[in-house]
Amino acid sequence: MKTNTSAFTKNKTTGMQKNIMNKLFWITLLFSVGFWGTLDARTKLVTMPQREYTRIDLKNPDQTIVEEERTVNLQKGINHIEYAFSGVSVDINSVQFRAIKTPGQTRVLNVNYPPGENALFWEVYSEKAGPGVFRISYLIQNIYRTTAYEAVVAKNEKTLTLQAHTMVQNGSGENFERAAFFSTLGDPYEGSLQKGESKKILSFTTPDVHFRKNYFFDYSRSNEVSLLYTMLNEKSSGFPEVMLPNGKARVYQEDSQGSEAFLGEDWTQETGAGQKLELKLGQAKEVRVKRSVVQYKEEIVRLPIKNFHQTVKYQIENFKDAPVALTLVEHPGGEWLIEGIEVKEEAGERESMHEKSVSGNVKEERVDINELKLHVSVPANGREKKKMNVYVKLVLKNRW
Repeated sequence: MKTNTSAFTKNKTTGMQKNIMNKLFWITLLFSVGFWGTLDARTKLVTMPQREYTRIDLKNPDQTIVEEERTVNLQKGINHIEYAFSGVSVDINSVQFRAIKTPGQTRVLNVNYPPGENALFWEVYSEKAGPGVFRISYLIQNIYRTTAYEAVVAKNEKTLTLQAHTMVQNGSGENFERAAFFSTLGDPYEGSLQKGESKKILSFTTPDVHFRKNYFFDYSRSNEVSLLYTMLNEKSSGFPEVMLPNGKARVYQEDSQGSEAFLGEDWTQETGAGQKLELKLGQAKEVRVKRSVVQYKEEIVRLPIKNFHQTVKYQIENFKDAPVALTLVEHPGGEWLIEGIEVKEEAGERESMHEKSVSGNVKEERVDINELKLHVSVPANGREKKKMNVYVKLVLKNRW
């Protein structure tokens, strides 16, 4: 922000004056002993000193609040304060001016918004002369922020280390030399943020997070099986007890060489305290699923209303050396019910292929009318060229 500094141009250029000339955002005080517009020869043009404290609040995803404190010398009586800016995207209607510590009682008499100017003026009465500390707050635009997560899975696949970063980009046109940044995550960050600069600020690190590894298949999204990591946003897991913003999460895993292999990435949803944080990654090659409809027949209820009996087959192969947890997602839609679920083991190839019924651990979860989840424990039989077939018999009711 800039003000009219013509009164200084004839003086020698000192280090402080250079700093003043380079600032985009400043405040000037016009001291007077008379009324507004009737300044006498003793009126002095004094520049507000540099910010002593700046707080930038990033908690609101749409608006950024800036608070700054400065100390100025007040004259007894009425002080006229000009607040001018240029090239900085400040919401002029949001600017607030408050006295924090003054030599005597002070009060803001009025505020004036000159037409066609990037400025406003306060008329402030001070009971006594002396230094006063003032806090100025305002909404500033074009400071962008996002959240990024990084998870590193241990070799034993039992725990992971999760880091959260706040990514800040300053497009406001203002330079912040020293400021405290407050986000929804972690402790405040203190540092600088120049105009046009981007910063990656570490919000928190949570080591030894216990998670549940699961495989996920939803035919409506992909023909591939995805890897799913699930953890609870709770204090016992090392998380801060706050809402975790949505953001991009990248997942890595420690390997035998001491480095980290990239597993995949996902966009997370907002996750409140006590809720599940889920990370769906890309293709999991060690587990395969094929879905097909093997039976479909009509049942006339009352024309034109019909029920449809449908049998969905999920053919599953697990190439890992241990059983895995797999979630299958079906989308019946409308009114429906499950007639039955049958699990069979398939072995052999082509003409020698045969099936036999086996006991399988399949749990059904009715999410809503459009979503059915089947949680399946899949044995390690892919290397033996055995497949697990899950048959789901559905009745799609009262269809036109």
